[in-house]
Amino acid sequence: MTDPVLEITGLRKEFRVPRSAGGGTVRAVAGLDLAVGQGETVGLVGESGSGKTTVARCVLRLTDPDAGRITLDGEDITRLPQRRLRPLRPKVHMVFQDPYSALNPRMTVADIVAAPLRAQAASRKTIRAKADEILAQVGLDPAALRGRRPHELSGGQRQRVGLARSLIVRPLLLVADEPTSALDVSVQASILNLLADLQRELGFSCLLISHDLTVVEYLCDRIAVMRHGELVESGTREQILGAPGHDYTRELLAARLAVP
Repeated sequence: MTDPVLEITGLRKEFRVPRSAGGGTVRAVAGLDLAVGQGETVGLVGESGSGKTTVARCVLRLTDPDAGRITLDGEDITRLPQRRLRPLRPKVHMVFQDPYSALNPRMTVADIVAAPLRAQAASRKTIRAKADEILAQVGLDPAALRGRRPHELSGGQRQRVGLARSLIVRPLLLVADEPTSALDVSVQASILNLLADLQRELGFSCLLISHDLTVVEYLCDRIAVMRHGELVESGTREQILGAPGHDYTRELLAARLAVP
């Protein structure tokens, strides 16, 4: 692996359960170690509730970890205050599972895609040019779509807009949380192909969160398997899919083969 863009060491996160639901705590992530190299795609897989999305939210500091260390491009961001995180935000962006709920319904496509550049106080001319450029790169016609709102787009178009918004500032790391699970099967393949093409073109690293081993097999260089908040196994795509060493990984593979 090349020098890591993202390095996670000993990550821990627990959530308190309300008294009305019995009280106590739920362990979401328990001492996870993970790294993503430059230009690499790492798949984080596991069933629902295994802690995958919590890891992603900690990486983006949308959720504060209880313990451990998160290093982005060589800088420890684990406990940085928001004012010091702000200039680092362009280095990592996220693509969310549901492209409709992730987009502001009152904003036009042009405004949605340009939002990260506006946060950097870019000029109006620069914003317009870069927004049109990235829309074209994700396979959308800027002239036809820049004035539309999310409800006027198909699911695939909305996810492409989400990708454009995430990539307009050329992040070092893209965190993709189940990026195709809310889409029709007929659209999923086109989004996966687009992700692969964009990564080759732009060179970003990717942490792909998924429960779908078919998606992970297609896109990922390495795979890490989570269960009940713990990392049970990690290795190259060939190692994990060809010769899994943990019973849980074998169960996931057997479940995939059993799907008609």
